[in-house]
Amino acid sequence: MGKTRRKESLLERTAQLLDLPADVVAGVPRVELTGDSELRMENHHGILAYGTEEIRVSGGRLIIRVVGEELSLKAMNSSELLITGRLRAVELE
Repeated sequence: MGKTRRKESLLERTAQLLDLPADVVAGVPRVELTGDSELRMENHHGILAYGTEEIRVSGGRLIIRVVGEELSLKAMNSSELLITGRLRAVELE
């Protein structure tokens, strides 16, 4: 299986050159894990799929796939969300 490398946007490259956080400059998603039971995400673009074993979230040009057991979307607003449960994997597509 060949993996394709995602093209970086001009803002992402500028953030790297200026040594600035990409999530602030380019609006890319920021994911924070707390142990294996909580995932917080900033700069999301909506829920694509929702279930107790898998949640897929749009991060703009990325899709974040959260896999686990008893997953639940505890909080969500226009830019942030909180997923809880027994997290087993976080994948970027």
